Amino acid sequence: MNDEIYVLKIGGSVVTEKGKEKTARREVIKRITKEIALALSARKNLILIHGAGSYGHPQAKIYQKTGKVKDALVTHESVKELNRLIVLSMMELELKAVPIHPLSGVVSKEGKIKYKIKEQLQLALKAGIIPVLHGDTILDKKGVFHILSGDQLVTYAAREFKAKKVGIGTDVDGVLSDTGEVIKKVTPVETDTISIKGSKYVDVTGGMKKKVYLLKKLASENSIPSVLFNALKESNVYKFLTEDKDLFGTVIL
Repeated sequence: MNDEIYVLKIGGSVVTEKGKEKTARREVIKRITKEIALALSARKNLILIHGAGSYGHPQAKIYQKTGKVKDALVTHESVKELNRLIVLSMMELELKAVPIHPLSGVVSKEGKIKYKIKEQLQLALKAGIIPVLHGDTILDKKGVFHILSGDQLVTYAAREFKAKKVGIGTDVDGVLSDTGEVIKKVTPVETDTISIKGSKYVDVTGGMKKKVYLLKKLASENSIPSVLFNALKESNVYKFLTEDKDLFGTVIL
């Protein structure tokens, strides 16, 4: 198995209309999977993660209010629908892909996450299969459900498999300041001083600020760099996977 493993997350704001419940951007999904197929013809092991967007955040917000098992499962089933659309799009291009649903392999204990999916990921990568994961509801040892974000899965997978690089495809050109300008680089010195613009949509997992926090921790503790870029722009996913230096975004070191 090639040791170079890339972790790519495509945000829910890219593959869904976040302002319209359970509305997928099917043409965007098709275009992104084509770029993955083209890039992987010359490369590498990939772990793909996608956000929940309008298939998960509105539903999870309801669960957080009610605490009902039914609403947690509605959230899970909804995100699975989006996952199926993405995996099927990959399969149509003869990419080998397999869905891995966190509810079946991740648990929490009062918010502390315990991952039990390493062997599944290892087997998929060894067989040349792209594991496709997503944000999800997971069981907590207290008997309730916990919301696991795609970003948490990103940092887990990157650490566990010593990823060469992490890519975060969003619906903006990178990490934006409060004035709307792209912050080209986030370093340890800047982490506590930069002012980051938040999301205008429902986001139960912390949005861009939480993303930057998790990725900065990944860089400082594990020396794994990340780049946040606009995945709605054609060829950017391909550029990330092929190390194209023209990819515009925010680098987190």
